[in-house]
Amino acid sequence: MVSALLSFRVVEVPQSSSYSEEEELVIEQQPFLPLSLSGLSSLTTLDISCRDLSNNDISINLGSLFSLQDLNLAGNPFSELPAGIGNLAKLEKLDLSRCRNLLFISDIPSSLRALVARYCGSLEKVSIQSKTAPDPLLGGCGKLAEIQGLESVENKPVIRMENCDNLSNNFKEILLQVLSKGKLPDVVLPRSDVPRWFIQYQRDRSSSTFRIPPISAGLSPGIIVWTVYGATEKGRWRRWSLCSASIRKKKDDDELFYTRPYLDISSEHEGEDADHSWVIYIPFSRIQGAIEGGDELEVSVKPGDDTIVKKCGVHPIFLSSKL
Repeated sequence: MVSALLSFRVVEVPQSSSYSEEEELVIEQQPFLPLSLSGLSSLTTLDISCRDLSNNDISINLGSLFSLQDLNLAGNPFSELPAGIGNLAKLEKLDLSRCRNLLFISDIPSSLRALVARYCGSLEKVSIQSKTAPDPLLGGCGKLAEIQGLESVENKPVIRMENCDNLSNNFKEILLQVLSKGKLPDVVLPRSDVPRWFIQYQRDRSSSTFRIPPISAGLSPGIIVWTVYGATEKGRWRRWSLCSASIRKKKDDDELFYTRPYLDISSEHEGEDADHSWVIYIPFSRIQGAIEGGDELEVSVKPGDDTIVKKCGVHPIFLSSKL
């Protein structure tokens, strides 16, 4: 019976030997790769991380691994991805973390759910060609300028870009436009202060109170919450949560809305402590009870594990109901 849970790691295989899909293929000599992967069409997990693979070593085409769901290429020095990744119609997770020479990520399959590319120090651009985007987890990519194609994405990917300090101003504007149209649940940005257009409702604490302006007919109202937070610990790998946000009406103190964002997995704080921004768009349609112009709302943000909230800002936004 063909196994569906094969893994692929780096055990020298004698030239006279053969392998089948019924056994685990282990290849230890690095950076050696087999000349053909055509006999592994049922392989679901491929791990060739930290094997010092350069562009010459990854000339092999991975497109024949039709059943592959999890591909780990982390910690290798190649500057471009192996061929055939875009043809992997069942691939759900691609890990490229610490591929420090990688310049560009493109041609990723629409099936991909998580694109993990943390601490890729040379990465400049990520391109998404389909209408279904993975969750891009890109913290620590200091040269990253933009994620292309977000405007056309129809699902709601979670975007994490802690310590990505080179984001272009044009991309930041596009990101906030996509966020305010409800096409993103939230986003984590590199260290930043609350933008100037939040100034009316900005507070140097974890809550902010504001009054809802008059709501015109035909518009869909909501608010953007911008939170600056910092890590209280550093230098270790762990699971941790960011913050949680709640909304109350001041007059009756009833909680109308609560959200706790995506858990950031295997996140590492390097060097000195840094501030980051968690930005979320909350349409009034997600808030329990009727919200009317003139109502006074209090937005509170509570820190998660190993975090401290430093500043909170809210900004009302009104979109055409046709969007």
